[in-house]
Amino acid sequence: MKFGLTSLENFGIFLLVFLKGCFRLMPEPQKIEKVLSHYATRTLLRHITTANHRGHTFLEEIFENYDEPSLGPLKRVKYALPFFIADFLRRKAGASRDILRDEIFRHPARAHGLINTAKAIGLFGLTKPQTFYAPLLVVWNFTQACNLNCMHCYQDARRPLPDELTLKEKLRMLDIFKKNYVPLLAFSGGEPMLSSDFWEVVERAGAMKFNISIATNGSLLTKEAAKRMRDINVRYVEVSLDSVHPEKHDRFRGGTGLWQRAVAGIKAALTQRHRGLKVGIASTITRLNFAELEDLILFAEDLGVDTFFAFNFIPTGRASDLARLDLTPQMRQEMLEILHKHLTRAKINIVSSAPQLARLCLARGLDGLMTTGHYGVGPGLNAKILAKYIGGCGAGRVYMALQPNGAVTPCVFMPIEVGNLRHQSLQDLWHNSPVFKILRDRDERLGHCRICEYKYHCGGCRAKAWAYFSDLRAPDPGCIHNLSAWQDMWAGKELKESQKRTLAAALQPARAAN
Repeated sequence: MKFGLTSLENFGIFLLVFLKGCFRLMPEPQKIEKVLSHYATRTLLRHITTANHRGHTFLEEIFENYDEPSLGPLKRVKYALPFFIADFLRRKAGASRDILRDEIFRHPARAHGLINTAKAIGLFGLTKPQTFYAPLLVVWNFTQACNLNCMHCYQDARRPLPDELTLKEKLRMLDIFKKNYVPLLAFSGGEPMLSSDFWEVVERAGAMKFNISIATNGSLLTKEAAKRMRDINVRYVEVSLDSVHPEKHDRFRGGTGLWQRAVAGIKAALTQRHRGLKVGIASTITRLNFAELEDLILFAEDLGVDTFFAFNFIPTGRASDLARLDLTPQMRQEMLEILHKHLTRAKINIVSSAPQLARLCLARGLDGLMTTGHYGVGPGLNAKILAKYIGGCGAGRVYMALQPNGAVTPCVFMPIEVGNLRHQSLQDLWHNSPVFKILRDRDERLGHCRICEYKYHCGGCRAKAWAYFSDLRAPDPGCIHNLSAWQDMWAGKELKESQKRTLAAALQPARAAN
């Protein structure tokens, strides 16, 4: 008999197999993996996440009707089995009905994240790292316009592009993301608040219940703007600050008085913290501010923000000729040690776009916190198992970038256009792009990244590999385990002609710095 959902009899057998797997489920993460990897689970997930004629899935119906007192008898029968399974798993997790109902099933962004993940496991199985049905996060470079002139700008942002999306097209992007169960939207730039469409689009996104974050240089972030953000359901705002010294930050950002404006923006956002607006500080770590990393973290703590985000420096965009500012692998290892120390102190959230932070956490053991991706941390073995599926470089796998003109790139630091949502479908690009397929295959790597025991938790920064070697599979030259690749690169050894052209402008000034 072909196992499937072609008859009531087959479906009944399938459910028995699935229930057997569920009842074997224990709190141990490995057993959760076993259940999720089971062919019966995958078949069931495909069935309950397939849209009906109204465009809804059975899983959405379960979420909407769980613990609903007004549910009629026929629907109670219809949902009896999935409600039983949900309650069984809820009790295993030690959660209440209220938490499951209000904080997960009826929380639109979390529900969409679950549906996205369920569809992914149904379609692709449990993969290391996990391939998702659609990006969990879209970082939207909303405009190319910017009122600063930062030396490290990945967009080389100055003026709006001549072909930026119209307001109508921007609103259509929201519909596309909603239809594809994208739960998280991050508005960036340029400076997103300079766009005349900014407030209307963010307000619509808030009404559609996306989990929204905004990355800004802080110069336009007033108390009134922060209140308006929270009023329209923005959850997180992140302000760039690259030094505790005003004059140093201003040189880095290309103007005067910018440090004071950034700090004023942070303090303005903090006035809405009591209403649930999370606030973060983002610093791009280079040789210019490496010595004050710890001071930056302590300054963030003193201000009272929720998160400190340490960005990897990538020589791209306006920074293409500034590879001399990049940290050596030894310096980056020291950066990771500092971040890990403050992560374990747990005064504020510590996250980084350097995927090696997960490797360092694992090497230090499972007793403390560890990163589960660029934006998450968790304790112990559970976090280790989760990081294996969602951790490390997420470019083209967990998230993608949308450029101001509708172009899609794997991440904001990787200027590889894989298509354009103006005239292509998100599903076609996400599922079929050869670039995305390379990024998702951690075995398709060179150097130590190919054999590293932490490759599923880390995988190396693909943007850094691309910036230096013009090869998505190349070793991440920022990692201490790829030190020889870094040294050979600066010595100009064994470079292909395409790599020499990419590095030509950066190598000469860099040798003097080294």
